[in-house]
This record gives sequence, structure tokens and C-alpha cells, in this order.
Amino acid sequence: MDSDGGTATLIEDLIELPTFRAIRDSLMGAGAGAFRTMGFVCRDQAEKIPDRIALRFEDEEVSFGAFNLGVNRYANLLRHRGIVRGDVVNIMMENSPAMLMAQGACAKLGAIGALINSHLEGEALAHVHRASDARVAVVDAACTPAMVPLLDQVGDLAVYGHAAHPRLRSLPEELTHASDAEPDIPDVTIGDVFLYVYTSGTTGFPKPAIVRHLRFTAGGHSLAIMLGETEDDCAYAPTPLYHGYANFVGFAPAFHRGACFASRRRFSASEFLGDVRRHRATVFCYVGELCRYLMRTPESADDRNHEIRVATGSGLRPDIWQAFRERFGIPRIIDSYGQSEGNISLQNRRGRVGSCGRAQPFTHHLLKLARYDHDRGDLSRGDDGFLVECRVGETGELLGKIDAQSVMAFDGYANAADNEKKLLRNCFEPDDVYLRTGDLLRRDYESYYYFVDRIGDTFRWKGENVATMEVEHLLNQAPGIHETAVYGVRVPGTDGRAGMALVVPASGHGFDPAALYTYATEALPRYARPVFVRVAKQVDVTGNFKNRKTRLQSEGFDPSAVGDDALWFRDDGSQTLIPLDRALWAEITAGTRKI
Repeated sequence: MDSDGGTATLIEDLIELPTFRAIRDSLMGAGAGAFRTMGFVCRDQAEKIPDRIALRFEDEEVSFGAFNLGVNRYANLLRHRGIVRGDVVNIMMENSPAMLMAQGACAKLGAIGALINSHLEGEALAHVHRASDARVAVVDAACTPAMVPLLDQVGDLAVYGHAAHPRLRSLPEELTHASDAEPDIPDVTIGDVFLYVYTSGTTGFPKPAIVRHLRFTAGGHSLAIMLGETEDDCAYAPTPLYHGYANFVGFAPAFHRGACFASRRRFSASEFLGDVRRHRATVFCYVGELCRYLMRTPESADDRNHEIRVATGSGLRPDIWQAFRERFGIPRIIDSYGQSEGNISLQNRRGRVGSCGRAQPFTHHLLKLARYDHDRGDLSRGDDGFLVECRVGETGELLGKIDAQSVMAFDGYANAADNEKKLLRNCFEPDDVYLRTGDLLRRDYESYYYFVDRIGDTFRWKGENVATMEVEHLLNQAPGIHETAVYGVRVPGTDGRAGMALVVPASGHGFDPAALYTYATEALPRYARPVFVRVAKQVDVTGNFKNRKTRLQSEGFDPSAVGDDALWFRDDGSQTLIPLDRALWAEITAGTRKI
């Protein structure tokens, strides 16, 4: 086999090629109808299949006909307010039919729907409302309490909500009086901006990333083909619709196929099997940590009593991949990698365990892994001034080339100034331009990629780089441990950051410090073993189930900052973990206790 994996990659490309030919032929054969924007498709589906169920939310069912009428009400409400093509409407709602109706209304009017994280509050929430330059915001009952204290901070934004307040318009009342007649649909094209999806990027407040109608429409058609969806399927995605995954991978393919989309306001591990049975779900859209929560529920003889034939998502970790598939009897798992603002899309279409996927056949030259220098905190450049490309198996930052050949366009952020922070020029040849993902990955000889860590999560200790996700992967397999979050913390008088792990004991298990010490000693090199351990009931996660490590890092190993969580210190002298109290903390911070 050649050293760069070219032959192995070619063979895998040829195996996958028929799937992509089918997608291309289907889209080309469908003609212009394949690229009608959501507003037109709402109307078309209501005319063709008005009585077929489009949405199932908990105990609620909505037909395609009823969905279109709801979209029309929101569209006419917004049009009455003066919203026209190109205007921005902030949508702050929990998962619900109403949220998707408001999104569809923006599509019909040619407006831009800015999808606001329903968990935000305070200054962060005020910022995202201002950052979109929206004229109108629609806010549901669950999110209105967070909005009311900020009404004097959002300028002239007209807010429709669910409270009696002089600065609020009553959304229920306005909808009651809004017409459900079909509004005039302007000449909206697939190149128009459809949505803003907020992403935190690497620093600062969330930023609105641009999503054009093309990504929602053509992506929905393509994914439906890849997943084998038909009108008889039901896609279940219980993660937030304000993030791209549930919206674009769950809802969009089902909507374009005339299939059903099911969700719930908030994910519940205990309700998962009840949901998928009641909704007769055949496609399950996940994020990786969600699968871990499902594995934590008590096993049952009925775990395989469902109709799911494919699970697709991002971030399914290798330590539970096989166990998850076997326990729930899911025949096919398609893990993936992508970013709302990015131009890279990887899919693990053939079920390679642990991989987040590979690029489309014969497009691998558009992706590069570049060597990253953790000491300098930047990409490495060679003597010629260009970036150093990683070898097969070597970890580096994933970059996506931006040019006419790119599979996906880089639309970036609504604020053009934010784009420059993501772009890098003169990378591998003069004047080339690449998108920085901020993620560290590695690839194998067949061009399958494996996620390693987020830049900024990887830290330096004892002169070595510690990849937090790799340490988490190993610690998650320790006896009596359900899950972990690993991060680096500053220790006075030392260089780099010392490893710390928040651990959640498995159900029915207490925390065994000696067992974890022994396991870490056997599984990890000394520099990667956590110096500090924090024991908690659960890991703090975002609305899309990603660990919040910034807060953990700021609290560090200070006993006064961690509430009721127990802290432990790795004492190599006694070869175990010992309780970390205030006195020991004082020794460590004063430098009198060796670490």
C-alpha cells in the first residue's frame, strides 16, 4: 500500500460512488422542482398530501395541510408588521410545530429567520437579538420570561411574546386574528439567505452564521437519498431545532420527502423508547452525548422493540459505539462531521466504528490536515513559509479549501468581519485560501477521519500535549464510571495546565478513588493522568449536549468553588486518590505539595 493511502482511498471511493451518482442523477432529473425553497414546498405538499402527517411533537400531530395554514398565519402576521424579503426575524422558541411554522413563514416572505438559543438569558441573549439586526422577534411562552427583563436593551425590535407588558405584543392574540390565506410568495431563490444559526465559534458571544436556501433544500434532498427515506418514514430528532443538525438532517429530508418529522420540546432519555414507538420512528438523529445518556438508562428486554433502521448524527464516541448499536439493535449508524458556518461535510456512510466520516468521492484534495504547534498556539509552517501537511495517522487541524471546486460554499457569518478570523491564506501554495475549523482530527489510509479534540481543549502538561477527548474516551471505560469531562487547569508555579477530570459514577455505583487511580495508571501515560478529580451527579452541557468546560476550568480545583462536588488529588506517593480539602489546596497553590 502506498504511503499516503492513495490506492486505499481510491478503492473506497469506487465503492461509494454509486450512492453519489444516485444523488446527482436524482437532483438533475428532478429539475427545477428539486430546488424550490421551503415556502414553495410548504404550499406544494399541502396541495398534494394535505392529510398526511408532517409533524409529531409529543402528543400532537400536524398534517401537511395544517402545517401550511400555520405557516401562512405567521407569514401574514409578519407581513402585516412590514416584514419583506431580506428582513430579519428573530425566532426564539423551544422545539414545537410553531417554531417550524415561524421558520416556514420566513421562507415564504423571503425573510431571514434568526434561530435563537432558547436557553440563553441576560447579556448573551440581548447580544444575539441585537447582532441579527432584526426588525421583529417571535418568542414562545417558555422563552418569554427570559426576554422581558431585556426589552429596554434591544432597541426598536418589535417583540411578540406571551406576557402582559407594554413593550410586548401578544403573539397568541395576533395569530388568532392573522389570516391563513396563502400570501404572495416573492421570487425567493435558493441563493438567498434563509436562516441565521448562531454558533459560539472559539471565543466570545454567539455569532450568526449564514444558511442559504440551497443548503436546506438541496441538502435535504441529498440526505433523504443517502438515508433511504421514503414517504413512509418518520425521522425522530429530539435535539434543539435552533441548531443545524435536527433542523437540516432531521426535518429537512423528511419535509422534502413528504415523510414525518418527530421531536419533543426537550430531550428525555427515559421517554426515548416511548417516543420512537409512539411515533413509529425509523430514522433517529442524535448527538453523541445523547447516546451516552440512553446507555445510562436501565436495560430492558424491550430495548430493541422499535422500528429504527438507521441512526445518524455527530460525535458518537468509540467507547460506546458498539454497545449502543448492539443494545438497541440499530442496523446502521452514520456518524458525521460539519459546522453550520463551514464548507466541510464528512459522513461515515459505511459504518467505520469511531470515524466521523470521509469526504465525497474524489474530493479529498479539498481537505487538508495541517500540523499544529501547541507550544506556539498556531499552525506550523515549514522553511518555505507554507503549512506542513500531516501524514496519515498524524493529528492536525482540519482545513477546507475555498475555491470554485469546493463541494460546499463558505457562506460564513452575517458580520463579514467575523469571517476573516476563520480564513487562512497562502497555506500550501501562493494565494490559496482555506477555512479553519478549529478542530484537530486524524485520518487513516482510506481517508476516514477521526475527531481528536477541539483546539483550546487540548492542553500542555509536563512537556506533552494532552488531547482531552482521547483521555475521556479511556476514562469512560473505567469501572464504575458513566462519563467524564477532561480539561486543563492552571496551578500556580507550574508551566502549562494540569489535567482535571469531572467524573459521573455509573448508576448504582459509588465513586471508588483507588479503582480509578489504578485504571488511569494502567490506561494512560503519566502526563495524561488527571491530577485532580471532581465527582458530580452529571456533566454540565449546552442545549446541544456539548460539555461546558469554560466554567469547569474557571472553578478549577478550589474546594470553595465547586459546591457540593467532591474533589480528589492524585497522590502518587500513596498510589491512590486522596480527598482534596482546603488545607491540601493551600499546599498545592503555595507550591509546597509536589504535583
